[in-house]
Amino acid sequence: MKPERTDEEDISVTYFRQGLPEAFKVFFFQYYPELFSFAFLLVRDAPAAYQLSLDAFFLCWQRRADFTSDEKIKTFVFLTTRNSCMDHLRRIADPAVTDKTVSASVPPDTLPPYIMREIYAFASVGLKKYGKQEDKPGE
Repeated sequence: MKPERTDEEDISVTYFRQGLPEAFKVFFFQYYPELFSFAFLLVRDAPAAYQLSLDAFFLCWQRRADFTSDEKIKTFVFLTTRNSCMDHLRRIADPAVTDKTVSASVPPDTLPPYIMREIYAFASVGLKKYGKQEDKPGE
């Protein structure tokens, strides 16, 4: 049985669809940590996981008018990230493979600079945590 949606969730999605940057921030802070961890588990490369998960959010923002629920937003960013990770791994295995993924690596200009600073600061925490050099055996 699906939990009932709250008015707060409906309002957040409405504001997101309307392009309110603060609504983007709400969804980003809610889903990014799990999304980054998911991407990192797939690619085992912190900088790539960082970029691929950010790209998924930027692409979601570009298509924000298509989403009618927070579940659809979450599904979109996770599926987009999974597909981008698989493409990334294919490119590593065979550089001749062409990228068919739609990328949004350029941040949307509809998000104000203060939101972008908060997003990058928040996202870089995972990058720092997972990006540390692992101890090499025998050292």
